[in-house]
Amino acid sequence: MIKSSYLSYLLSLIKTKQYADEVSEKIDELKESLYNKRIDLDKKMSELFSYELKEKIKSYSWQEQINLNDPESFGKFLSNLRALIKNMPSVTIHIAFKPNAEIVNEVSAWFIENYGKNVQLDFIYDKSLIAGPVIVFNQISKDFSLKKRLDERYKEDDWKKFVARVREKNMLEKTPQLNGETIKQVAQVA
Repeated sequence: MIKSSYLSYLLSLIKTKQYADEVSEKIDELKESLYNKRIDLDKKMSELFSYELKEKIKSYSWQEQINLNDPESFGKFLSNLRALIKNMPSVTIHIAFKPNAEIVNEVSAWFIENYGKNVQLDFIYDKSLIAGPVIVFNQISKDFSLKKRLDERYKEDDWKKFVARVREKNMLEKTPQLNGETIKQVAQVA
């Protein structure tokens, strides 16, 4: 259970697994700079993190009474923060399109509201899906795609017959019908 509102807000900024991995790498890079006296940690944090994320990291460290100028305690703090990010629940969502920021924010907000925790979203593009996602959470997979429903309802032979009928219908619509008027038009052109 997350006991800190600063930590909760910090983790809410990390919505995707990809971003969580980036933040973890940047935390490692910051940890490597801790013992170098020539590096201004505040400036280094500004280079590595967004302003909002940097401020939440600093606020959380102050709440935890961590001295940013003590490399040992700040290093342990960063290691613990990295572990908290790595241990966030993860939700894998297979979808037939690449999600934009609005979709990521909506899905993330839904999980916070309905699950009560921040989660890392791992969107996987799957062009074989039709109209709906496949969601994997807590080792349980749910397929909400239209493709699954169609596959359950129709056998492969039914699909082949359906596709053949559609192709036949399209060919008939594209093939000109030979009637008296069509023959006159062809004869005039020739």
